[in-house]
Amino acid sequence: MADPTLLYCVGATKAGTSALYRYLHDHDACKLPPVKEAHYWDTFDPAIREKQIIAYRDRLSELHVMRDDAKAAGLGWKVANMERRIASMRGLIAVLGGDRDGDLAYAAWLLDGAEHARLVADMTPNYALVDDATLQRMADLSATTRFIYLMRDPIDRLWSHIRMQARRFRQDGEVYAKKANNILWRVVNAGQETHLMARGDYAATVARLRRIVPEGRLFLGFAETLFTVDGLTRLCEFLGIPYQPSDAKRVHEGEAVKMRDDLRPKVADFLKEQYDWVAMNVAPLPDHWQHSLKRAYA
Repeated sequence: MADPTLLYCVGATKAGTSALYRYLHDHDACKLPPVKEAHYWDTFDPAIREKQIIAYRDRLSELHVMRDDAKAAGLGWKVANMERRIASMRGLIAVLGGDRDGDLAYAAWLLDGAEHARLVADMTPNYALVDDATLQRMADLSATTRFIYLMRDPIDRLWSHIRMQARRFRQDGEVYAKKANNILWRVVNAGQETHLMARGDYAATVARLRRIVPEGRLFLGFAETLFTVDGLTRLCEFLGIPYQPSDAKRVHEGEAVKMRDDLRPKVADFLKEQYDWVAMNVAPLPDHWQHSLKRAYA
């Protein structure tokens, strides 16, 4: 790939990646595919690849239904939008199931329709968990490759992730709030559900990214300050695109659920090393992070 800049947003999960996708998708200098998460680099294993393709085929069927409903309602603009999304999803399914030698099909899918764009992007938080060799292969795909890793207050991030899991896997008859707090208890007291912590292990992920990603190509941001004027100015300078204001709102936050009072200080103790590591190795903690810790122990 030559121009434009190729951006990977590799996480963290529940740290503002969807809001960032929307900002870049709507930015005049960028061309992002309708599919936020391509899941190309984390599906080289055949079993994982097939599972992802099945999920995308199901989504493709949903898009067809949405297009047909739009046609029936006479919503031409929505029909055109659905057609674009359908074409992009079909192309991605072909990429995932096709020849990955040289990653050329993936690059072509990202660049489709981006002739005049200054940036294209794949916003898949799960890429933070790929092995070192794959991360290096991602970095080597283009001379213009950039990486973004967003961090959110560790307590807020973990609780948001757990609520998402509870909502997604709730069975008939289960109480959402109780299920979420039970998952949290297992995380902090029994060392279970380790994948939830791996998605927000800032210390391990940032250290690895810094070791593999060439200097100057990694952007570390805080979800709480990214969409300020200063935060977006710094981001746009890193990406080489003009500053553009944002009206981004929090997305995919899910239904509010109160964390049990007895669990809050235990969660703070459990995550204290993440707070300390970020403060010592990245930047001073945002005010919200500091207040979050104080509230946990109040």
